[in-house]
Amino acid sequence: MRPYLVTVPLLLAASTSSALAAGGPQCPPTISVTAQPEAPGGWAPYPGRDSHSFIGITLIEGDRAQQMATTSRTTLAPDSETRHARRLVQLWEFDAAQRGKLFVLCRYRGTEATLAADLPHQTRRCTLTLETDIRGDVLDEPKTPPQLDCR
Repeated sequence: MRPYLVTVPLLLAASTSSALAAGGPQCPPTISVTAQPEAPGGWAPYPGRDSHSFIGITLIEGDRAQQMATTSRTTLAPDSETRHARRLVQLWEFDAAQRGKLFVLCRYRGTEATLAADLPHQTRRCTLTLETDIRGDVLDEPKTPPQLDCR
């Protein structure tokens, strides 16, 4: 397995606290991943750096450290999905009295590297808007990145 280092531009990291206040965590549109190859005998490894675009989210219930340490995470399916005007809108609704800790996992194209952020306990709903083609299929490379809004 190759080790990965995920970096996010400093400007995006600095704006995290304001993003949390104004509609929840916002997944950065791209991440940079540095991969260190494992080289067989006689070969010299040289790291590579790639940029990966945001493709979607996974909402997960439970302690972030524990959930990220396992491959069988407690993922939450959307409560509803609506399609209109070349968009798919997924909706998750949460009952504060019955929910545990929640966090959002930002997923990126062409890498297993992810970013995660805890959702504030007062979060009641999240919507994810994805661009679709004319048949309603989610686009692999949309003109507009997916939009996440948690309140």
